[in-house]
Amino acid sequence: MDIVIKAAAAAMIAVLCILLIKKSNQELALAAAIAVTAVICFAAVGMISEVIELLRYAIECTGLSAAVFMPVLKCAGIAIVVHISTGFCKDAGQNSIASALEIAGSAAALFTALPLIRSLLDTIGGLI
Repeated sequence: MDIVIKAAAAAMIAVLCILLIKKSNQELALAAAIAVTAVICFAAVGMISEVIELLRYAIECTGLSAAVFMPVLKCAGIAIVVHISTGFCKDAGQNSIASALEIAGSAAALFTALPLIRSLLDTIGGLI
């Protein structure tokens, strides 16, 4: 929770600074926004590593294949990357690129979930 509060405070300060810069240099403002986002994401990596450890523990405890758990984590990662990237595209005024990226992200998430869907279908087929 402490990281979120610090990240939110840094984001608000950065937004104010970027708004001032944007009036005179839009390219520099976008570069600053990307840099601040990278710093905030880097700070969140510690929390993500704990989620990965929990998934590893769940795999060990249940004896299930990683094919059941890892697609969920990968889909979440895809969603985060696409969300941030489309925000940058929209900030730069490139809404059509943002829309294309959202479609690509959805397709990638579905593709990533295929092993989970196959595993589910195999389980259902075994019960029938």
